[in-house]
Amino acid sequence: MVMLARERAGALRTMACATVLSLLACGRAPDPLPPLRAALDEAFETEVVITLGEDPQDSIATPGIFRERADGGFLLSDRQLPRVRSYDARGRLEAAFGRFGEGPFEFRRINGLTETARGRVAVLGSAPRLTYLTANLVPDTIVQLPGIPSGIEQIGSDLLVGIKLFTEATRGVSRFVQQPRLLHRLVADEIAWSAYTFPFIPLERPYWASLVRFSFDVAGDSIYMAYSLRYPVTILNAAGDSIGAIGVPPGTFQPVPVFEPGAFNPGAYPTQMPELLGGRGTISHIAVVGSHLVVVHGRFGYPESGGPFGAYHSSLDIYDRYTGRKLYEEVPLPEDSRVLGGGRHLYLLQNSSFPPWRIAKLSLRVEKPS
Repeated sequence: MVMLARERAGALRTMACATVLSLLACGRAPDPLPPLRAALDEAFETEVVITLGEDPQDSIATPGIFRERADGGFLLSDRQLPRVRSYDARGRLEAAFGRFGEGPFEFRRINGLTETARGRVAVLGSAPRLTYLTANLVPDTIVQLPGIPSGIEQIGSDLLVGIKLFTEATRGVSRFVQQPRLLHRLVADEIAWSAYTFPFIPLERPYWASLVRFSFDVAGDSIYMAYSLRYPVTILNAAGDSIGAIGVPPGTFQPVPVFEPGAFNPGAYPTQMPELLGGRGTISHIAVVGSHLVVVHGRFGYPESGGPFGAYHSSLDIYDRYTGRKLYEEVPLPEDSRVLGGGRHLYLLQNSSFPPWRIAKLSLRVEKPS
Protein backbone atom coordinates (compact mmCIF):
# COMPACT_ATOMS: atom_id res chain seq x y z
CA MET A 1 0.00 0.00 0.00
CA VAL A 2 2.86 2.36 0.83
CA MET A 3 4.50 1.80 -2.56
CA LEU A 4 1.16 2.37 -4.29
CA ALA A 5 0.76 5.61 -2.40
CA ARG A 6 4.24 6.70 -3.42
CA GLU A 7 3.59 5.88 -7.07
CA ARG A 8 0.34 7.83 -6.89
CA ALA A 9 2.20 10.76 -5.30
CA GLY A 10 4.77 10.67 -8.10
CA ALA A 11 2.01 10.78 -10.69
CA LEU A 12 0.39 13.69 -8.89
CA ARG A 13 3.70 15.58 -8.89
CA THR A 14 3.99 15.08 -12.63
CA MET A 15 0.46 16.45 -13.06
CA ALA A 16 1.29 19.33 -10.72
CA CYS A 17 4.37 20.19 -12.77
CA ALA A 18 2.27 20.30 -15.94
CA THR A 19 -0.28 22.47 -14.16
CA VAL A 20 2.40 24.92 -13.04
CA LEU A 21 3.79 25.20 -16.55
CA SER A 22 0.27 25.83 -17.84
CA LEU A 23 -0.33 28.54 -15.25
CA LEU A 24 2.95 30.23 -16.02
CA ALA A 25 2.19 30.16 -19.71
CA CYS A 26 -1.12 31.91 -18.97
CA GLY A 27 0.59 34.54 -16.82
CA ARG A 28 -0.84 33.22 -13.54
CA ALA A 29 1.27 32.38 -10.51
CA PRO A 30 0.78 28.96 -8.89
CA ASP A 31 -0.91 28.79 -5.50
CA PRO A 32 1.45 29.15 -2.51
CA LEU A 33 2.78 25.99 -0.91
CA PRO A 34 1.10 24.77 2.27
CA PRO A 35 2.91 25.33 5.61
CA LEU A 36 5.60 22.87 6.66
CA ARG A 37 4.10 19.80 8.29
CA ALA A 38 3.63 19.84 12.06
CA ALA A 39 6.32 17.24 12.79
CA LEU A 40 8.99 19.46 11.24
CA ASP A 41 7.61 22.48 13.10
CA GLU A 42 8.18 20.59 16.35
CA ALA A 43 11.94 20.67 15.75
CA PHE A 44 12.31 23.96 13.84
CA GLU A 45 10.92 27.44 13.69
CA THR A 46 10.50 28.85 10.19
CA GLU A 47 12.08 32.30 10.19
CA VAL A 48 11.30 33.12 6.57
CA VAL A 49 10.55 31.44 3.27
CA ILE A 50 12.74 32.88 0.52
CA THR A 51 11.49 32.91 -3.05
CA LEU A 52 14.51 32.94 -5.35
CA GLY A 53 14.76 35.81 -7.78
CA GLU A 54 15.47 34.83 -11.37
CA ASP A 55 16.64 36.41 -14.58
CA PRO A 56 13.95 35.54 -17.17
CA GLN A 57 16.74 35.05 -19.71
CA ASP A 58 18.76 32.81 -17.38
CA SER A 59 16.33 30.74 -15.32
CA ILE A 60 17.32 28.08 -12.80
CA ALA A 61 16.94 24.50 -14.04
CA THR A 62 17.15 22.94 -10.55
CA PRO A 63 18.71 24.37 -7.36
CA GLY A 64 21.90 22.52 -6.45
CA ILE A 65 24.69 23.22 -3.94
CA PHE A 66 23.86 25.86 -1.33
CA ARG A 67 26.36 27.90 0.73
CA GLU A 68 25.79 30.70 3.23
CA ARG A 69 27.90 33.83 2.69
CA ALA A 70 29.52 35.90 5.41
CA ASP A 71 27.35 38.94 4.52
CA GLY A 72 24.12 37.01 5.13
CA GLY A 73 23.47 36.17 1.49
CA PHE A 74 24.12 32.83 -0.16
CA LEU A 75 25.57 31.04 -3.16
CA LEU A 76 23.67 28.48 -5.19
CA SER A 77 24.77 26.24 -8.02
CA ASP A 78 22.50 24.78 -10.67
CA ARG A 79 22.04 21.03 -10.45
CA GLN A 80 21.66 20.62 -14.22
CA LEU A 81 23.44 23.61 -15.72
CA PRO A 82 27.07 24.74 -15.20
CA ARG A 83 25.95 27.93 -13.44
CA VAL A 84 26.71 29.59 -10.09
CA ARG A 85 24.51 32.36 -8.70
CA SER A 86 24.85 34.80 -5.80
CA TYR A 87 21.87 36.12 -3.82
CA ASP A 88 21.36 38.56 -0.99
CA ALA A 89 19.67 37.45 2.25
CA ARG A 90 16.21 38.14 0.80
CA GLY A 91 16.77 35.94 -2.25
CA ARG A 92 17.37 38.76 -4.75
CA LEU A 93 19.70 37.72 -7.56
CA GLU A 94 23.01 39.63 -7.45
CA ALA A 95 25.26 37.89 -10.00
CA ALA A 96 25.57 34.73 -12.08
CA PHE A 97 28.43 33.01 -13.84
CA GLY A 98 29.15 29.80 -15.74
CA ARG A 99 29.32 28.44 -19.24
CA PHE A 100 29.49 24.92 -20.58
CA GLY A 101 32.82 23.64 -21.85
CA GLU A 102 36.24 22.20 -21.06
CA GLY A 103 38.26 25.40 -21.27
CA PRO A 104 39.35 27.86 -18.56
CA PHE A 105 36.44 29.10 -16.45
CA GLU A 106 34.14 26.59 -18.13
CA PHE A 107 32.32 23.66 -16.51
CA ARG A 108 30.42 20.57 -17.53
CA ARG A 109 28.70 20.51 -14.13
CA ILE A 110 29.28 21.97 -10.66
CA ASN A 111 30.63 19.48 -8.10
CA GLY A 112 31.60 21.88 -5.32
CA LEU A 113 31.05 25.47 -4.21
CA THR A 114 32.07 27.59 -1.23
CA GLU A 115 33.10 31.08 -0.15
CA THR A 116 36.71 31.43 1.01
CA ALA A 117 37.94 33.32 4.06
CA ARG A 118 38.96 36.19 1.76
CA GLY A 119 35.51 36.41 0.21
CA ARG A 120 36.34 34.78 -3.10
CA VAL A 121 34.14 32.02 -4.50
CA ALA A 122 35.76 28.61 -5.05
CA VAL A 123 34.12 26.35 -7.64
CA LEU A 124 34.77 22.71 -8.54
CA GLY A 125 33.70 21.25 -11.85
CA SER A 126 34.34 17.77 -13.21
CA ALA A 127 37.85 18.71 -14.41
CA PRO A 128 40.90 18.35 -12.10
CA ARG A 129 41.11 22.00 -11.17
CA LEU A 130 39.90 24.57 -8.66
CA THR A 131 38.38 27.73 -10.12
CA TYR A 132 38.34 30.97 -8.16
CA LEU A 133 35.86 33.74 -8.87
CA THR A 134 35.74 37.14 -7.21
CA ALA A 135 33.03 37.94 -4.67
CA ASN A 136 30.94 39.23 -7.57
CA LEU A 137 31.49 36.04 -9.62
CA VAL A 138 34.05 37.52 -12.01
CA PRO A 139 36.76 35.06 -13.22
CA ASP A 140 39.88 35.24 -11.04
CA THR A 141 42.38 32.36 -11.08
CA ILE A 142 42.60 28.61 -11.75
CA VAL A 143 44.59 26.04 -9.73
CA GLN A 144 45.29 22.53 -11.04
CA LEU A 145 44.38 19.62 -8.77
CA PRO A 146 45.98 16.14 -8.65
CA GLY A 147 42.70 14.31 -9.17
CA ILE A 148 38.95 14.54 -9.72
CA PRO A 149 37.25 16.79 -7.10
CA SER A 150 33.89 16.06 -5.51
CA GLY A 151 33.25 18.61 -2.78
CA ILE A 152 34.71 21.63 -1.00
CA GLU A 153 34.37 23.42 2.35
CA GLN A 154 36.17 26.29 4.04
CA ILE A 155 38.17 25.53 7.20
CA GLY A 156 39.78 28.57 8.77
CA SER A 157 41.76 30.29 6.04
CA ASP A 158 42.19 27.03 4.13
CA LEU A 159 40.01 24.72 2.06
CA LEU A 160 38.96 21.09 2.44
CA VAL A 161 38.49 19.32 -0.87
CA GLY A 162 37.27 15.83 -1.66
CA ILE A 163 39.58 14.49 -4.36
CA LYS A 164 40.08 11.07 -5.93
CA LEU A 165 43.80 11.31 -6.56
CA PHE A 166 45.32 10.24 -9.86
CA THR A 167 47.76 7.32 -9.60
CA GLU A 168 49.43 5.02 -12.07
CA ALA A 169 47.16 2.27 -10.78
CA THR A 170 44.08 4.29 -11.71
CA ARG A 171 44.42 3.06 -15.27
CA GLY A 172 44.92 -0.57 -14.28
CA VAL A 173 43.11 -3.40 -12.56
CA SER A 174 44.97 -2.70 -9.30
CA ARG A 175 42.58 0.18 -8.61
CA PHE A 176 40.18 -2.45 -7.31
CA VAL A 177 42.47 -3.28 -4.38
CA GLN A 178 43.13 0.30 -3.31
CA GLN A 179 41.50 2.29 -0.54
CA PRO A 180 42.47 5.88 -1.36
CA ARG A 181 42.25 8.82 1.01
CA LEU A 182 39.39 11.06 0.01
CA LEU A 183 39.70 14.27 2.02
CA HIS A 184 42.50 16.78 1.48
CA ARG A 185 43.36 20.09 3.15
CA LEU A 186 44.68 22.78 0.83
CA VAL A 187 46.99 25.37 2.34
CA ALA A 188 47.95 28.08 -0.16
CA ASP A 189 46.44 25.76 -2.83
CA GLU A 190 48.81 22.89 -1.97
CA ILE A 191 47.80 19.63 -0.24
CA ALA A 192 48.93 19.82 3.38
CA TRP A 193 47.44 16.50 4.46
CA SER A 194 45.14 13.74 3.23
CA ALA A 195 42.70 11.82 5.42
CA TYR A 196 39.59 9.62 5.56
CA THR A 197 40.37 6.38 3.80
CA PHE A 198 37.77 4.96 1.42
CA PRO A 199 35.96 2.47 3.69
CA PHE A 200 36.00 -0.54 1.38
CA ILE A 201 37.60 -1.91 -1.75
CA PRO A 202 35.31 -2.42 -4.76
CA LEU A 203 35.98 -6.15 -4.85
CA GLU A 204 34.38 -6.43 -1.40
CA ARG A 205 31.22 -4.53 -2.35
CA PRO A 206 31.01 -4.62 -6.14
CA TYR A 207 27.51 -3.12 -6.40
CA TRP A 208 27.98 -0.26 -3.95
CA ALA A 209 30.10 1.93 -6.22
CA SER A 210 27.06 3.37 -8.04
CA LEU A 211 25.24 4.04 -4.75
CA VAL A 212 27.92 5.46 -2.45
CA ARG A 213 28.03 9.18 -1.66
CA PHE A 214 30.27 11.16 0.67
CA SER A 215 29.40 14.41 2.40
CA PHE A 216 31.33 16.51 4.87
CA ASP A 217 30.88 19.72 6.81
CA VAL A 218 33.05 21.89 9.05
CA ALA A 219 32.52 23.66 12.36
CA GLY A 220 35.56 25.49 13.73
CA ASP A 221 38.37 22.93 13.83
CA SER A 222 36.05 19.92 13.67
CA ILE A 223 35.32 18.05 10.44
CA TYR A 224 32.33 15.75 10.05
CA MET A 225 32.60 13.10 7.33
CA ALA A 226 29.71 10.83 6.36
CA TYR A 227 29.70 7.75 4.19
CA SER A 228 26.19 7.35 2.85
CA LEU A 229 25.77 3.60 3.26
CA ARG A 230 27.22 3.13 6.73
CA TYR A 231 26.97 4.63 10.22
CA PRO A 232 28.36 6.48 12.16
CA VAL A 233 29.55 9.95 11.07
CA THR A 234 33.32 10.27 11.55
CA ILE A 235 34.77 13.29 13.39
CA LEU A 236 38.21 14.55 12.35
CA ASN A 237 40.31 17.32 13.86
CA ALA A 238 42.01 20.12 11.94
CA ALA A 239 45.03 17.87 11.31
CA GLY A 240 42.89 15.16 9.69
CA ASP A 241 43.09 12.72 12.60
CA SER A 242 40.02 10.70 13.54
CA ILE A 243 38.95 11.75 17.04
CA GLY A 244 35.56 10.10 17.37
CA ALA A 245 32.19 9.42 15.84
CA ILE A 246 28.62 10.54 16.20
CA GLY A 247 25.29 9.09 15.16
CA VAL A 248 23.20 5.99 15.76
CA PRO A 249 20.73 4.82 13.09
CA PRO A 250 17.07 4.80 14.10
CA GLY A 251 15.43 1.44 14.61
CA THR A 252 13.52 1.69 11.35
CA PHE A 253 16.68 2.33 9.31
CA GLN A 254 17.17 -0.46 6.76
CA PRO A 255 20.75 -0.38 5.47
CA VAL A 256 21.72 -1.39 1.97
CA PRO A 257 22.95 -5.00 2.07
CA VAL A 258 26.26 -6.22 0.69
CA PHE A 259 25.72 -8.37 -2.39
CA GLU A 260 28.29 -10.95 -3.40
CA PRO A 261 30.02 -10.70 -6.79
CA GLY A 262 27.88 -12.25 -9.51
CA ALA A 263 24.67 -11.81 -7.52
CA PHE A 264 22.90 -10.17 -10.43
CA ASN A 265 22.30 -11.14 -13.99
CA PRO A 266 23.59 -8.18 -16.07
CA GLY A 267 20.42 -8.20 -18.13
CA ALA A 268 18.21 -8.06 -15.05
CA TYR A 269 20.34 -5.58 -13.08
CA PRO A 270 18.21 -2.49 -13.94
CA THR A 271 15.07 -4.14 -12.57
CA GLN A 272 16.53 -6.23 -9.73
CA MET A 273 18.38 -3.40 -8.02
CA PRO A 274 15.41 -1.01 -7.70
CA GLU A 275 13.30 -3.81 -6.28
CA LEU A 276 15.92 -4.68 -3.66
CA LEU A 277 16.75 -1.07 -2.82
CA GLY A 278 13.17 0.18 -2.47
CA GLY A 279 12.77 1.74 0.98
CA ARG A 280 16.40 1.13 2.01
CA GLY A 281 18.08 3.88 4.02
CA THR A 282 21.08 6.09 3.37
CA ILE A 283 22.77 9.15 4.83
CA SER A 284 22.03 11.54 2.00
CA HIS A 285 23.56 14.65 3.55
CA ILE A 286 24.97 16.09 6.77
CA ALA A 287 24.84 19.73 7.84
CA VAL A 288 26.29 21.59 10.81
CA VAL A 289 23.75 24.05 12.19
CA GLY A 290 25.36 26.05 14.98
CA SER A 291 26.21 23.66 17.80
CA HIS A 292 24.22 20.83 16.25
CA LEU A 293 24.68 18.21 13.56
CA VAL A 294 21.79 17.36 11.26
CA VAL A 295 21.91 13.95 9.60
CA VAL A 296 19.62 13.76 6.58
CA HIS A 297 18.23 10.31 5.89
CA GLY A 298 17.32 9.28 2.38
CA ARG A 299 15.26 6.46 1.00
CA PHE A 300 15.89 4.68 -2.24
CA GLY A 301 12.68 4.58 -4.20
CA TYR A 302 11.24 5.46 -7.56
CA PRO A 303 9.55 7.77 -8.57
CA GLU A 304 10.20 10.03 -5.53
CA SER A 305 13.94 9.98 -6.13
CA GLY A 306 13.70 10.79 -9.82
CA GLY A 307 15.30 7.51 -10.85
CA PRO A 308 15.63 3.86 -9.81
CA PHE A 309 19.04 4.30 -8.09
CA GLY A 310 18.52 7.70 -6.45
CA ALA A 311 17.51 8.53 -2.91
CA TYR A 312 15.03 11.19 -1.87
CA HIS A 313 15.35 13.07 1.45
CA SER A 314 12.95 11.53 3.93
CA SER A 315 13.77 12.51 7.53
CA LEU A 316 16.26 14.12 9.93
CA ASP A 317 18.18 13.07 13.03
CA ILE A 318 19.55 15.97 15.07
CA TYR A 319 22.47 15.76 17.52
CA ASP A 320 24.23 18.01 19.98
CA ARG A 321 27.71 18.13 18.45
CA TYR A 322 29.47 18.51 21.78
CA THR A 323 27.80 15.73 23.75
CA GLY A 324 26.70 13.45 20.92
CA ARG A 325 23.19 13.35 22.42
CA LYS A 326 20.41 12.76 19.92
CA LEU A 327 17.83 15.51 20.34
CA TYR A 328 15.38 14.50 17.61
CA GLU A 329 14.99 11.27 15.67
CA GLU A 330 13.38 10.72 12.28
CA VAL A 331 11.79 14.14 11.94
CA PRO A 332 9.85 13.60 8.68
CA LEU A 333 10.44 15.99 5.81
CA PRO A 334 7.61 17.31 3.64
CA GLU A 335 7.12 15.46 0.38
CA ASP A 336 9.25 16.75 -2.51
CA SER A 337 11.49 18.79 -0.18
CA ARG A 338 15.30 18.63 -0.03
CA VAL A 339 17.82 19.83 2.55
CA LEU A 340 20.22 22.25 0.87
CA GLY A 341 22.65 22.92 3.69
CA GLY A 342 23.38 24.41 7.08
CA GLY A 343 25.39 27.13 8.74
CA ARG A 344 23.67 29.65 10.98
CA HIS A 345 20.37 28.03 9.93
CA LEU A 346 19.09 24.94 8.15
CA TYR A 347 17.92 25.62 4.60
CA LEU A 348 15.19 23.47 3.09
CA LEU A 349 14.14 23.59 -0.55
CA GLN A 350 10.38 23.26 -0.18
CA ASN A 351 9.63 22.11 -3.72
CA SER A 352 12.42 20.35 -5.55
CA SER A 353 10.50 19.43 -8.72
CA PHE A 354 9.26 22.71 -10.18
CA PRO A 355 9.49 26.52 -9.80
CA PRO A 356 8.98 28.97 -8.28
CA TRP A 357 11.87 27.88 -6.05
CA ARG A 358 11.26 28.48 -2.35
CA ILE A 359 13.82 27.99 0.43
CA ALA A 360 12.68 27.78 4.06
CA LYS A 361 15.18 29.26 6.52
CA LEU A 362 14.82 27.20 9.71
CA SER A 363 16.05 27.74 13.27
CA LEU A 364 16.41 24.69 15.49
CA ARG A 365 14.42 24.43 18.70
CA VAL A 366 17.09 23.32 21.14
CA GLU A 367 14.54 21.79 23.48
CA LYS A 368 11.36 20.05 22.44
CA PRO A 369 8.25 22.13 23.12
CA SER A 370 6.19 20.84 26.03
